[in-house]
Amino acid sequence: MASTSSTPHRSDTRAAGHPVLRAFFWVMIASIVVLPVWIMFGRALTGAPLGEALLLQAFLGPGLAILIGAVVGMTLARKEVRRNRTVRWRDVRLLGPWLLIIALLGFTVVDTAGGRTGSALTAWFGDGWLTASQSFTAIGIMVTIVGGVALFWLQLVELGRETRARVERVVQDLQAPLLDQRAREADASFERIEGPQSGRVIDLDDDPRP
Repeated sequence: MASTSSTPHRSDTRAAGHPVLRAFFWVMIASIVVLPVWIMFGRALTGAPLGEALLLQAFLGPGLAILIGAVVGMTLARKEVRRNRTVRWRDVRLLGPWLLIIALLGFTVVDTAGGRTGSALTAWFGDGWLTASQSFTAIGIMVTIVGGVALFWLQLVELGRETRARVERVVQDLQAPLLDQRAREADASFERIEGPQSGRVIDLDDDPRP
């Protein structure tokens, strides 16, 4: 029983050595600080205006960092993730697209400075991308909030599932000696004694002593 339950554990350990999974572990942690800073100031590196939206982002930036930190923190709460400093492919499929959408907001946030309104996309491809930038920003903010709440819940469920599986493995390991002993007792058999004394009955009534 114990050997059967340890097989998936060994498989996860082998998968944990993949460089992509290890790299995503650090990307995930860095995103707590890097992504809010990128959305606030990163567009200036692309030639986009940087001005009036900073005041609003100064209030929203910490909230975004808290949201990302909550999702990442719930992922790091799992013992296997902390111990191996790596994640599972499931985490990459769930958190990867969500973090990518947040990163793309840095290219689409519209700001106004010096009488010029635009985003990184308009700085690269012209003012015709202004409407597209505004639309993607609105959708991206909604996906960030709703997706963050959903991912927090999914990671919480996964944390509970892994904790329960770890407790079950510990209980199985503790019960293994007792189960083995019971199995040996169940398999034990008693054979009839063969020999000159087998089946002999001693009758005390024939004793000549008074």
